[in-house]
Parts: sequence; C-alpha cells; structure tokens
Amino acid sequence: MPVIAAAPRPGIARIVLFAFLASSLASASSRAGNAVWTGVSPRAKSIEEIVRDPLNPQRMWAASFGAGVYRSLDGGSTWTAYRNGLVNTFVRCLAVQPRHPDSVYCGANDGVYLSIDGGQNWTRLLATVDSQTHSVRSLAIDPIRSGTVYAGTYGMGVEKTLNGGATWTQINLGLANSLIRAVAIHPARPETVLAGSGTGGGVLRSYNGGLQWNVHPVLDTTATTGAVEKIVFDPADPARIYAAMIQKGVIRSRNNGDTWVRINGGLPTVKSRSLVVVNGDRYLGTADAGAFHAIMPNDSTWLPVNTGLGNPVVDGLLSVAGSPGTVWAGTDGGGIYRTNNSGASWTQLDGGLLNTYDFSLALRPSNHELYLGTGFGDQFWRSTDQATSWTRASFLFSHDSEHGVAADPLAVGTVYLSAYGGGVYRSTNDGTTWVDPDSLSATLTNRFVRPLLAWPGETGHLLVGAGNGVWESLDGGGHWVPKGSGLPASFSVRSLALAPAAPAIYAGSDINGVYRLNGTGVWAQKNVGLRGRFVHALVVDATLASTVYAATDSGLFKSTDSADDWVPSGTGLGPGTVRALVQDPIHPSVLFCGVSGSGVYQSGDGGNHWAVLGNPANLPSLTVRSLVVDPALATVYAGTDGGTAAYTNYPLWPLAVGPETPNEGLSLAVGPNPARTGLVRIRYSLPRAGPARVGVFGLRGERVRELQDKEENAGMHTLVWDGRDHDGHPSAPGVYFVRLESAAGTRAARVVLLAR
Repeated sequence: MPVIAAAPRPGIARIVLFAFLASSLASASSRAGNAVWTGVSPRAKSIEEIVRDPLNPQRMWAASFGAGVYRSLDGGSTWTAYRNGLVNTFVRCLAVQPRHPDSVYCGANDGVYLSIDGGQNWTRLLATVDSQTHSVRSLAIDPIRSGTVYAGTYGMGVEKTLNGGATWTQINLGLANSLIRAVAIHPARPETVLAGSGTGGGVLRSYNGGLQWNVHPVLDTTATTGAVEKIVFDPADPARIYAAMIQKGVIRSRNNGDTWVRINGGLPTVKSRSLVVVNGDRYLGTADAGAFHAIMPNDSTWLPVNTGLGNPVVDGLLSVAGSPGTVWAGTDGGGIYRTNNSGASWTQLDGGLLNTYDFSLALRPSNHELYLGTGFGDQFWRSTDQATSWTRASFLFSHDSEHGVAADPLAVGTVYLSAYGGGVYRSTNDGTTWVDPDSLSATLTNRFVRPLLAWPGETGHLLVGAGNGVWESLDGGGHWVPKGSGLPASFSVRSLALAPAAPAIYAGSDINGVYRLNGTGVWAQKNVGLRGRFVHALVVDATLASTVYAATDSGLFKSTDSADDWVPSGTGLGPGTVRALVQDPIHPSVLFCGVSGSGVYQSGDGGNHWAVLGNPANLPSLTVRSLVVDPALATVYAGTDGGTAAYTNYPLWPLAVGPETPNEGLSLAVGPNPARTGLVRIRYSLPRAGPARVGVFGLRGERVRELQDKEENAGMHTLVWDGRDHDGHPSAPGVYFVRLESAAGTRAARVVLLAR
C-alpha cells in the first residue's frame, strides 16, 4: 500500500494511507490489473526490409515504417531504435556497404540517408520533392564500385550517385514512368540494372548503368504490364531473375530478362510483396497469405510455410548464404519473425522491437471502450476488454504520429484523431475506417496538430491545438476556424483543457507556458508562479472550475484562481518531466500523473501529495505519455513507450489513521466488494461528533436506500446493507455508490453487486 506523508501536527505522528476499494465487476477484475499494473499491449511494428552485416552476421538492421531504423547486435534477439538525424522516420529500404558495413543507407518517405556509425546517427543525402507523395522505395549498391548507389523513388524515378551520396543525378531517360518501387543490379555485370515500376510499367532494363532504359526493351507483356514490388537476381545463375508483382504473383526470366513466365503454382494469391533467392531456395512474402517456399530445381511450385507466422503481410525477407534454412520475415504490424527450418515453424522476435509508442488514449464511458493513438506509424487501436486485446484500424492512410484521440460524447461509434502533419480524421465505426472531413474545404491551414478535445454534451464540437494556435470545428472536423485571438504567431499547442461551465479554455505550449481564453475572445498569458513553460498537460477540476493543474517540464503546478496564480503541487513526485495528467471525474480529489522515468503517481487529496501507483517495474516503460481513467471500473490506463498497461481498484482518497489518534479523520470503506451475498459491510469514521447520513445511490444519482440519518459520536462505526432498495426489493446487479455526509465532509465508495 503506497504511503505519503501529510503535514505534521504538533505532538501527533500522522501517516496518510490510501484506502483501497475493490470497485470493478468480476469480469473486469480478471482483465485489468487488480491493484497491480498488467498488460503490454498492443505490440506491433511494421518492418519493410531487413539486412545483415556481411562481415558480422550478428549485426542486423531493420527498416521500420514509422520508428526509424532498428539495429540488433546479437543476431536479432534484441533491438534498439535509432532515429537521430531522421527527419522522416518512415523507412522503407536499407542497403549496407559490403566492404565498409559501418556505412548504411536507408530510404525514407523524404529521401536517402546515410549512417557512417553503423546506423546510430543519420544524415540526409537526397531529399525527395514531397514526403507525402514521394518516397524512396529501393536502394542498390554497386558490388564493385561501392560509391555507386541507385535509389528507386516513387515519383522521381531513379536517382544515382557516383560518390557515396554527395551528389545525385536523375537517370530517367526511357523510363515508362517515375513511380519506381524496385531496383536491382546484376551481381557480376553491374552496368546491367533493372528497375520495377509500381503502376503498370513492369520491369525496365538498362545496360549502361541507368543512362538509358529499354534501349533493348523487354517486349514480353508478362513483365511490361504489371506493377513490380521486388526484383531479385539468382546469385548462382544471374541470368535467372525473379520479380514479385503486386497483382500477378511471381514472374521469372531465364535469359537475363528477355522473356518471362508466371510461376504461381500453389499460390492462393497474386499479391506478392517480397522475394529472396539463396542456397537453392526461393522464399516469397505475400500481402495477404503469408510466406511460401520453393526448392530448386522446381521453382514454379510454392508451398505455404506459415506455422507460427502470426501476420499474413510479409513486406521483407532476408536469407543469406551460409545459413541454410534460416530466414527472417518483416511483417506489416507483427514485427520480425525468424525460422531456422526453412519455414516449417516461425518465432516472433521481440527484444524491444515490438514496443508501441502510445501517445494518446481516450475512453467511451458508456461501454468502456478504449481508443489508442500511437506514435511513429504504429497506427490506431481499439480495445473492448480493458486493454487485454487490441484491434488495429484496417487502413489509416495517414502514417503520422497520433497525438490526440477524442470520442464523440453523443454519437456512438464516432471517434476523432489528430495526426501530426496530417490534420484531424474522423471515423464513424470505432476506428475501422477513416476520412479526412476537411480534405475539400482545407480550412485547417496548419495540420501539425496535437491535443484534441470533444466538447462535453455536443456532437461534432471539437477543439484542436496546432502549430499556430487553437482551432475550433462545429461539424465534426468538416470546417475549422481559429479560436480566439492574441496568441503568439508561433504558439505551438501541446495541451488543452476546458471549463465548459465557466466558460474558459486553457492552452499550453512548448515555450510560452499557459494562456487562457474567456468570453472576451482574446487569449491572455497566465504564467505567474509557473516555472516550467513547456506544458505537456492541463486539467480543469471536474467540480471546481477555478482549479487548474498544469504538467510541465519543471514539475506539477496547481492554480485555484483560474490560472491567475500557480504554486507547485508535486510533493512526493519522482524526478522527471510530468508528461501526462488526468482526474477521476467522480472522485475529483483523485488525480494521476505520468512522470517520465519514474512511472505513474496518484494523489488522493487534490494534487497536494503524491505516491507512486503500483510497482513501476510492471509498467511496459517508465516513459508515460498518456493517461485515461474509467471511473465506473476504478481503472486507470497508462500509455507508455512500451505499450499500454491497466491498473484496477486504485485508491479513491487518503485516509488519516494513526495509533495515537485512532478516531481522527473522516473515512469510508465497504466490503466485500464485489458482493454476491447482498450483505455489504460499511465502515466509516468521524473525526468529531455530529450528524451522519449514509445512503446508497445508483449510477444515475438516484437514491436506492437510506441507511442512516442521525447524530453519531466521533470514532469508527459499522453498518450493513442487505442489497435491497427502499421498498425491500433486491437491487439489480451492477455498480452502486455508498455516500457518507457529515459535518466534517462527504465521502463516497463504489460497490459492485453481483448476481446471487
């Protein structure tokens, strides 16, 4: 049980303890952690390509679509993400210098990067025109002249460098189109280069290092009328070439690409994504049916090899000479799998690779559904069972980091998402499919958006914080207008909070601190006493609109006068930046905050004192970025850099008890909880004599039963509720509240009745 110290009183040794109240349904308790952090979900990573150091087989790199480049130094057992220098972390391809493997190239959505320290730091060498519509899809290094590198770009054709990337030249003469997905170099005659078009141009060929394409064109329509994903030369016989076609399966040439045939025997799909040819084996990755294996000399019949392969979208494959039977598969959302027996069975690799970056959490209280927006391309997720399992959006066309999620308070199934760089998206089916409602009107002029709020009690009323201020929409994101005036021109909004009854809106920035917008329509700076000017989160008290909390890079602060004055409010917090902050709306004295590097902390007295919640070692990561509370289930969820964890039956308020003053303090506790017998024992203490009224209420606030209304002495008292209402009828199973009203204050406790 966590302990926090209260202010000492003369002659009295006083310890403030949190009272634990069991407060969730039995099924809920079995899912979320019961007074302990549980869960590391979701676990996913999209891997586009995997490469290995030719001189050190233990060193490997993986191109992550969203999280940069991962490196392993132990053959794939553990992985570390490296993003330093990457302007765009959506990496699609990799290439290693064969003679100098500390030099690694990667192709991202915005260009070509080079690392000269084994993938730890990156420098962009080639920038594409537009990171939203252009990307580098393939890289190939000349096996003889290591400074010669080809980059296949989707929108700019083929780029070539002769000096390791210092300068680049477009070599598009004769190309059918500029949408290039694949580039491959002949292993013995490097002036022969093949390029694959992504929109029907098929396989293109150059005999002079790309100076001209299709001087001797490929006339076979098998290869010239399809979209190409991957081209591979057989290292044992380079005249034999394979190409994975997006809608044609696999094609093969035995004569250097002059003629081609389809070799799709045994394939249930024609959606090919990746190919590898090594040691007489051919492995194929598909877009919807997993992996397949073909053995020479019969390379036209494929056998499925999917046992243990938990993701059917295989974007990248790696197998190298000297390791017969060992293959790595990069998947779209499942990370990397490895087989050591030619695909007979696969094992998912973890070692830090699968961690998601959970930037934003939201809850739909009516059905306890969770929504999760993630960073670095890990997509949008939904859970209906208290974070035990997650469902990923089928296709979210924006791969930007998702900094804000909001459930519409009235429209069931409608959820909104702010994607940094992409704007605000809307889904009407709980995140399965998405639209950009502002795509035609384009009224949101700054799409670098982060915090997102849905106005309570109003459908489609949204506020979003952007790189240039606060924006408002009244039609679910279809049209946006700037909210208020007076913010600095470069006010990058990192946090938002509402006091709808006031009305007032608070905005926190990365350098300007806190601003408040009242009915005047003009934002006013409110930083008196606020030491930290990077404001990660803001909360307005659910019952006292004048009380505001601010989580900053310099700790936690509290204001009781609508942000006119701030005071530190972090007694007991561990060291680190406070990134997340949330309040229990039913028990407003209970707050939670996430401290980077220290875990989740809870306060039971309105933020005056804090204690660590649970064992931080049980969190997926100590970097906590988002928090959300389900008060009906007494469950708090923490989104971290390693996934989301849940903690159920958190303390609801601090109880003052001590051996020297056993009657001091106002407290209330119930048990057993949940109760099946209908006999609920209620224990409460009064600090002094006076009236004490105890009643049972339903979720809607209706009084179910009056248990007591009389004068009581100071000290401990006990009551029993038999589970019946005021008419003597058994109460229906569900959640109820026991409420104590006294001269010293009010307390409430949640109790769950189960079916008898």
